[in-house]
Amino acid sequence: MTSGLSWLDSSRDDQHRMRELLKLFSDTESRDELGIGQVRDAFSDLLFPGTSVLQNRARYLLIVPWCYQEAQRRRLSGDRLAAQVDRNERKVIDALLRGDDTEGVIGRRAGIGVRTLPSSIYAAALLRYGIRTGDDGAAPDRRLAAGLAEADELTERSSGTWHPTLPGAPLNFPNEVEGGLRLRPDEARWLRERILAAAPNTLLAYLLEAENRPGWDSEAPWEEPATLAAPEPIGSLVRDAERFSLAIHGAALLYNLLIAKRYEQAGLTEREEPVAWYRNALMKWNDRVSAEHSLKGWDRSGMWSRLIQQNPRIAANAAARRFIDRWLDAVTSGAAGDAATDPTLHNLVAERERSVKRGQSRLVNDKLLRTWSGASGSRPLVFRWPQVRRILTDIHAGCAADLPEAAVARA
Repeated sequence: MTSGLSWLDSSRDDQHRMRELLKLFSDTESRDELGIGQVRDAFSDLLFPGTSVLQNRARYLLIVPWCYQEAQRRRLSGDRLAAQVDRNERKVIDALLRGDDTEGVIGRRAGIGVRTLPSSIYAAALLRYGIRTGDDGAAPDRRLAAGLAEADELTERSSGTWHPTLPGAPLNFPNEVEGGLRLRPDEARWLRERILAAAPNTLLAYLLEAENRPGWDSEAPWEEPATLAAPEPIGSLVRDAERFSLAIHGAALLYNLLIAKRYEQAGLTEREEPVAWYRNALMKWNDRVSAEHSLKGWDRSGMWSRLIQQNPRIAANAAARRFIDRWLDAVTSGAAGDAATDPTLHNLVAERERSVKRGQSRLVNDKLLRTWSGASGSRPLVFRWPQVRRILTDIHAGCAADLPEAAVARA
């Protein structure tokens, strides 16, 4: 059975819980085994505001408003407007799936029956970038924090809900979507200007500049040559994100080593020699830590200040802050080099995981231990980079589509 959700017939709290649940199963980076999700997401929002792990293609930032505008032209409101928007979005899915390029199409597997529609996935981004301009006086920060507004807040609007310079929909929309998910040059330039205006002094805006176009194959934002030359305050934030990703990755690997030990002790064999694998992974991780000299003099006070300013709840989460600081202290002092054998670090990670997951901890729950995939949240944090890179690539490609060199290339 395909998992999904619908925001049209549920409360805001239900919507938020379901979206978080969906995110958990949608992206390995969202697996928060050690309860560091607030810090991870604060970094992500500082670097790439308005994004999420569910977003993949930039043109949806226009497709969703077009679906609403088409319904609003019918002079519908309330439930009737919401139902028409739903139908429009499903027509768009059908049109996109008939095209040649289906990468990133929402509903690619489930088709028009998919329950999680673009209007749900891109709601927060549309608000953050000023593409949707609410006129009800509600505090935008609260609505963005919820990630999704009530259905009537999203539907009972006039055409003035959308930015007045929003590019027009292609002909025969939504039954046809000319160009698929490829942005036209005017659309790409408009989106770039909206994001630059709404999110200045962020890595997202910096990488939207023509000269800072990212490549296709980087696995993390700090691997991009342009990012290395980013001005302040972007540069120091990226360096903190990189150091945090590297350092906390060791805790994730140690957690999986602890599971692997228990897995082998229980006589389970579906995963082949997991203890040896994670011991080796920790050795390689320690080599990278040893080569990263900036960790030794890392002043984390500025990092914490920015993270707490982005999400004040981090300051109140004393247990998470204490665990992270103790682990980072071990990394910066060199003590984490013995993570594979140090009982103090084993207890630190094990106690943290048990306090977060309680009865769902694989370190105490035999049933869940048997279902272990061999890797629980073991990848390095990259703060939504795969999704952001795809969106950036869409916008850059659209902006360059009508340049002379692009015409030569097509010829």
